[in-house]
Amino acid sequence: MFQAKRYAYSTNGQAPIVIITDFQEFRAFNSLQRPVYENPNQGLLKEFDLKYTDYISRWSFLYEHFSKEAVLAGSLDALRGKISKNTKTLDSEFLSQIIAWRESLAKNIAIRNEKLTVDEINEAVQRVLDRLVFIRNLEDREIISENSLLNTATRKEGIYKNLMPLFSELNVNYNGLLFKPHFSEALEIDDKVLKETIQAMCYPHSPFQFDVIEPEILGRIYEKFLGSKIRLTDSHRAKVEEKEEVRHAGGVYYTPQFIVDYIVKETVGNRIEGLTPEEISKIRILDPACGSGSFLLGAYSYLMAYHIAFYTKNAASKKYKDDFFQDASGDIKLTLKKKGEILANNIWGVDIDREATEVSILSLYLKLLEHGIEDDQGWLFLKGKVLPDMTGNIKHGNSLISREDLFQNDMFGKADLKQFDWQSDADGFGKIFSESGGFDCIIGNPPYIRIQEMQKWAAEEVELYKKIFKSGAKGNFDIYVLFVEKALSLANHDARMGFILPHKFFNAAYGEQLREILAQGKNVAEIVHFGDLQVFEGATTYTCLLFLSKKPVADVSVAKVASLENWQAHHEAESARFKPETLTSGEWIF
Repeated sequence: MFQAKRYAYSTNGQAPIVIITDFQEFRAFNSLQRPVYENPNQGLLKEFDLKYTDYISRWSFLYEHFSKEAVLAGSLDALRGKISKNTKTLDSEFLSQIIAWRESLAKNIAIRNEKLTVDEINEAVQRVLDRLVFIRNLEDREIISENSLLNTATRKEGIYKNLMPLFSELNVNYNGLLFKPHFSEALEIDDKVLKETIQAMCYPHSPFQFDVIEPEILGRIYEKFLGSKIRLTDSHRAKVEEKEEVRHAGGVYYTPQFIVDYIVKETVGNRIEGLTPEEISKIRILDPACGSGSFLLGAYSYLMAYHIAFYTKNAASKKYKDDFFQDASGDIKLTLKKKGEILANNIWGVDIDREATEVSILSLYLKLLEHGIEDDQGWLFLKGKVLPDMTGNIKHGNSLISREDLFQNDMFGKADLKQFDWQSDADGFGKIFSESGGFDCIIGNPPYIRIQEMQKWAAEEVELYKKIFKSGAKGNFDIYVLFVEKALSLANHDARMGFILPHKFFNAAYGEQLREILAQGKNVAEIVHFGDLQVFEGATTYTCLLFLSKKPVADVSVAKVASLENWQAHHEAESARFKPETLTSGEWIF
């Protein structure tokens, strides 16, 4: 019962009902709540606790709920449990758990390793946690032996030291970022802390089945997790506290999946329509504030689905025979090698938070391995190259400030500004600009922070933005307008851009400069206006989707959404098209 409920719970509500039967007995459970190993009857729907002797007398009752016709008519939805304030769904439960793991690791590492700086402690704790989460994913996907982690944690002493051979083996076999030699391997970590953390991740203590938790959900959980960081006290003790910018923003709000999917379809989908795999290999997709990678995951998923559709149509072509295989059902599946090539060629990101870039890479790796290792031949061939090295694609830095900006404004040497040089990298980002003039698609949800708030903790940064950006020259602007202006300079001549952001700049005085830039360039291709509808759960933010073209457009499409539910289901909205000349630096009132 625990195993079945654990599986269903890990779908985060997609499988709200669990049915277990050996014919002799029949039981149905609600699976929205965290399952508890010691309480097998938790969630039991008592009216469905039946024995075989009840079947004939209760047949109509069973049929009304579990026949094919009943299920198609929505009978399971009627049984779905109610989520109350006390219900800890998978995402909130995992978030609580991972925060607790970080806190206990941070406190122990700070005490036992007194020479570490606060940045090193943050990085080390993140790396240890990410390695453990990744190993649990490999175990549950049957890529490595079950209990590889748990067996090490049952040792009486030297647990961390005894994990090193496993880390080393995974580095050899996978060659990704997570298991590359790292200073965290030399740390002192107490056995008790590691044992408790590992046991809490593994069966039977853990309610999480990692092969069922979607990488997108894990990314959303991490997005909130990254809203806090470790701080050191004067006595080198670790405390976890909310980041300054998060506190001023009122929390972390992840982008709903239906928004990510729509933005990806309108940008990446629009840009690659009709292209061959060879042509797509040259397309570069960027999120300049990638966070834990939700938009990059969306783009990667879209690209993989596009390739599968292409190979399904061209299955007879020998040209692509190494890119896919057919499973037992005859369905086309991408080889691991091809999945890795798509990831390394097409997906690029930058974030000001180092831990966020690591999580972004972790999420993308989990997406690559989502269905385990199905093509045995490819797996043997790829030993040591399964995971592409994404450290050149997903980088840490401030997308808005370059080394040149610091030089020109006599601020060079300000390390805390985390400048990022888009064109100085000969192999990665710099090569994109030298070969194609910039990125083909730029997508994301840039940060929304008013500069009056930012000035409280980053006054120098704000003053620099005012000098660098035309859109930052007037009034108390919000930082998202700078990301839109920056995107135009990072885009190549055929590029498509798509963002979710506040529509306040349409009418606010501080938006005048950005409106002028977009109007003069005739860059606005499409707007989806949500008015006062709330897209982000738990936040009051008035948003729109803004789609830009680097080439001047012939006309602009504007849709006004009246019902979020109808738009999500059918993209139902009142819409109109008009000439780009209609837009000026004056207020945009549609």
